[in-house]
Amino acid sequence: VADAIRSDMVTYSEAILGRPRDEYIATILKPASWGGAIELSILCAHYNTEISSIDVETGRVDRFEPPAGKESGNRCILIYSGIHYDAATLSPIKDAPAEFHQTVFPIMAADKSDPMLVAGQRLADILRKKKAFTNTATFDLKCEDCGQGLVGEKGARAHASETGHIRFGEYTN
Repeated sequence: VADAIRSDMVTYSEAILGRPRDEYIATILKPASWGGAIELSILCAHYNTEISSIDVETGRVDRFEPPAGKESGNRCILIYSGIHYDAATLSPIKDAPAEFHQTVFPIMAADKSDPMLVAGQRLADILRKKKAFTNTATFDLKCEDCGQGLVGEKGARAHASETGHIRFGEYTN
């Protein structure tokens, strides 16, 4: 990912990255950092495989497609919780070890009728009913340094800039 960003200054400009390129690259290289749409677009091009991300909260499907003419005819499906992406996998039998799970699927239909995409959407529906998602704009946080309650990522950022505190946890019921 970092190499792709370094090698394409036009596509991955400061305006697209939201911060200086070197800073973005340094952040994305940290083991505790995760990416989003930018990284998914780079990975789908690198692997010539479509990546479909299904948002648990909204059910929205974001499709990241490899460059035209380089498609493998395969797709990976990710389930997005609002904070983290998890790969949807297909187990050959119940309780099979993870190394036997399939994570890349042939694209059977280009539209939303693809059986694996439908299954991924059903999984997201189940997770939505269980409230297994986080809305980072509205979630309740607690500063683990001083105990102050905060609302959303924006509130946490403001608190961090005012106090220097950087440890936050999500309130859970």
